[in-house]
Amino acid sequence: MIYELNHVGGPVQDLDASLSFYDGLGAAVVDRLFMSTARVHRVHIQVATGLVELLHREEPDPEATYGLNHVGFMTDDLDGDYARLMALGYGEISSPRVAGSGQGRLAFLSDPNGVRVELLQRSEEFRVPPITAGPVQGLSYVALAAPDLDAAIEFYGAHLGMERVADDTFRIGADAVRLVPDAASSIDHLGLAAAEPGADAQDPDGNRVVFLPAA
Repeated sequence: MIYELNHVGGPVQDLDASLSFYDGLGAAVVDRLFMSTARVHRVHIQVATGLVELLHREEPDPEATYGLNHVGFMTDDLDGDYARLMALGYGEISSPRVAGSGQGRLAFLSDPNGVRVELLQRSEEFRVPPITAGPVQGLSYVALAAPDLDAAIEFYGAHLGMERVADDTFRIGADAVRLVPDAASSIDHLGLAAAEPGADAQDPDGNRVVFLPAA
């Protein structure tokens, strides 16, 4: 069963610059390791209530694209959930395998609109209690591209088991996704609840951050 929206993540070009940006939002590093086979530094940061996974390749790839490119969900039955979603006709990216970090197993598939979805089964828990000392009070949602809104609603609601809390928003565990029909990219933006909302911002890889009034 899928039980948690665990993180949003993707490759970054300059790890120090990305960490500095999110540090300005009050984020904290909650996990850091080096995957020696792929020569990739993996860092999980927590922004208020949500995890962001930063992946930095030690040797730059001139053909690489950077920025948030997937959402990761936790499951207690990776093989069963993956087989179920494949049987429903969703796109296979990589079948269940041992994670490059050695921490459990993972698989990737695409949702109806091409958003990369990671399924994870592992025992490690990186999330810490909500960090509210900084300017950001919560991760309100991860905005995902959904040009076919009805298909996305079926995927995240009926097949991933998320609770529909608004016409375009689904929640599971601590975090939520918002479906955006006219999104500019697969991960359109992060919606962050702030005590003093300001102008939208962009991180060093062009990911948009939208500040919303804290409840």
